[in-house]
Amino acid sequence: MGQAVALFGTWVQGTAQRWLVLEITNSTFCVGLLGMVTGLPILLFALIGGMLADRVPKISFLIFIHFMLMAQALCLGLLVESGDITFSLVLLLASMLGVGMAFEVPARQSLVFDLVGRKDITNGIAIHSAAFNLARFGGPTLAGFFMSAGLMAGCFFFKAFSSLCIIASLLYIRRAYSRFNSPPGNGGISAIDAIKESLAFVAHHRLLSRVLIAIIFFGILLLPYSILLPSLGRDVLGLGARDYGLMCAANGLGALAAAVFVAAFGHRGRRERWWWAGSFLFPVSIMAVSCAHNFIQASIFLFASGFVMVVASTSALSILQIESSNELRGRVMGLFSTCFMGLFPFGSFFQGLAAQEFGIRATMMACSSLALAASLLLFMSKSWSGST
Repeated sequence: MGQAVALFGTWVQGTAQRWLVLEITNSTFCVGLLGMVTGLPILLFALIGGMLADRVPKISFLIFIHFMLMAQALCLGLLVESGDITFSLVLLLASMLGVGMAFEVPARQSLVFDLVGRKDITNGIAIHSAAFNLARFGGPTLAGFFMSAGLMAGCFFFKAFSSLCIIASLLYIRRAYSRFNSPPGNGGISAIDAIKESLAFVAHHRLLSRVLIAIIFFGILLLPYSILLPSLGRDVLGLGARDYGLMCAANGLGALAAAVFVAAFGHRGRRERWWWAGSFLFPVSIMAVSCAHNFIQASIFLFASGFVMVVASTSALSILQIESSNELRGRVMGLFSTCFMGLFPFGSFFQGLAAQEFGIRATMMACSSLALAASLLLFMSKSWSGST
């Protein structure tokens, strides 16, 4: 519950932040640059965050990070309220958010496994994903209403408040379930050797390496579609802030529906089949979004893209967590964060630049087509090399 509220605040802040940059700069490229600055710390530090998740008291570590994220949101809200906000300050504070997420995500994801165990990990991840995607649905909606009411600063103050909720939850878990705050105890090797160990493990595991390669393409070619949505809504479809928020909310509603679906049925059948289905359908759904001609069409296609993205990402997380040992799980989650979110800045930068030159629709169509081709090639390589 605490995580759901905290993530709700994160989506409120993220939605408002992109619209704020578009209003300040009137530039799709600058919105892409915002995505790059937010995501670059994840690329640089997620592996270190995963290593720390395996070595330090995990819950105490998460509490510290959320205090940092609360301070970042408070600063952003106060600057917007005072009218002193500039594009440069938005980028600076966005980089702080990225640093916090680089350390928070691997620790949080590995804590889910600690709490539910191997047998229930698919359902546990799906329930955690449901909390995430409930926020992904509700956050943009609330941000849209805040912004349309002239309360942009309120979006960032809400994020600061939401951080208090997850901090309270973590304090309770640390007190009631202290054993989950104890690291697995693999501090006998150096940090560099620990990272090398995780890379070697994945490189020699054919299924994990194939999943992570596909996620690299997702991080560069598919996930940055979110930074194009403000311009798609305002400049292509002629929407205002409220309708833009509702359009993003449709994407989150699809993701929430998928999370509930996976929680109910994810334990049935092979997880690998769910993964491949999602990896094919996700880029197809973005192609459809690029062809939308009005608010209704865009919302329907974004609902579909949210659904298949969660099917793919939840299946990938289940595979990675189940196939990893307790001593390596935090670092493997760090690798996942690096591939899934850490490459987002490069995709954001180049998609923002491409959209400025070639248009929103052409950029989304080209990137999703390349991602689909990559998934097909990886699937065929699986068939050529035999079953994994």
